Amino acid sequence: MSMQWLERVALSAILIAATAAPGGAQNTSSEFTSSRMPGWSFTPGVTIAGEFDSNVALASAPADTRQTESDRVLLAQPFVQLGFMSPRTEFSTGYQSYVRRHMEVAQLNGFDQRGYVSLRRLATKRLTLSLNDQYADVASTDEVELNGVPFSRTGVHTNAVMGGLDARLTKFTNLAVRASNTWVDFERTDTLLTGGSVSGVSTGLSRRLNERTTGGAEYAIRFADLNEGTHQLTFQDVGGTLQYAVAGKTALSLGAGVSFLEDRSFDVSRRGPYMRADLTHEAARATIGAGFERSFLPSFGFGGSNQSMQARGFIHMPLNRNRVYVLGSGSWRRTEPFVAGELELDTFAIRSTLGYSATRWLRVEGFYAFSRQDSQVTGGEINRHRVGTQMVISQPMRIR
Repeated sequence: MSMQWLERVALSAILIAATAAPGGAQNTSSEFTSSRMPGWSFTPGVTIAGEFDSNVALASAPADTRQTESDRVLLAQPFVQLGFMSPRTEFSTGYQSYVRRHMEVAQLNGFDQRGYVSLRRLATKRLTLSLNDQYADVASTDEVELNGVPFSRTGVHTNAVMGGLDARLTKFTNLAVRASNTWVDFERTDTLLTGGSVSGVSTGLSRRLNERTTGGAEYAIRFADLNEGTHQLTFQDVGGTLQYAVAGKTALSLGAGVSFLEDRSFDVSRRGPYMRADLTHEAARATIGAGFERSFLPSFGFGGSNQSMQARGFIHMPLNRNRVYVLGSGSWRRTEPFVAGELELDTFAIRSTLGYSATRWLRVEGFYAFSRQDSQVTGGEINRHRVGTQMVISQPMRIR
């Protein structure tokens, strides 16, 4: 089976909203066992996997051979999850580490880490508070979804924290406020990649118009501090929202408005429309969805700003409802920088997992992951296929 055939299959799947998911132990854990136990629970586990990686160096294929350096990889992924659930509080935290051993390219052996904390608290009947934090320390830039970053075998540290509140002001009116900060740092100093942080606040006011329709308004402001503090930008979005229940368990969400960009380093201002649309459907044993978004975004890659367009699709069959399950996601993103000379990027990604729950504590999974990035320059196309199998051992335990 040729790689060209695999690429055509992968791209076709993206264009029809894809059936892909967190694929492969190297990329992200297969789904944590969802115990939903009242009180405290603890879930230890380990994933053992073997995969074939078609492009371990994340390099473009040479013109003469059209072949990239491939390798077989053994992966071990221990993980733990701690959770608490009560009528008013939901808390969850987890940690995953990734140990990689390459059969031929030993210098790429490594150790990645990911962790998260999530807290949701019903403070009163009308007020809900939430806090989320996600951290990742990974070996290459294609392992994290960062806008405007070219694929590179460069270590990345990221941390994203968000706090929010949801308040029910009246019987039909709700207020949502979110504050967030995203921080990015690249390990290698011999690349052009520059990190930084983006902080912001968003707020939305919505009112239920009838049983199926909810309308509202939104405002967001973000401050980007990039390239070691030498490049500062401000983004503002003002617009309206609409949510509509198409059928019993099908929901459509729309948002549109005007974005304002101020680049203080270059004394440049821009304005333009933003828009997004999301459609989700909840079936008895699966949730599927698709979405599209266009907006102004900061670029962590070269410390600038760009216009981004993204389409995505997913399918999620949770473990607590299926013995045979599928996890999948696919996405396409186009990044168009405002500064001449910076890279324009087209990025595709597919991640899929097909699993079988043999027992309560053992699952067997096959996974496939495909990523492609084209920087619109000679030799700027990078393709990567990963396919393999993994065994997941985990067992939730109640803490008394």
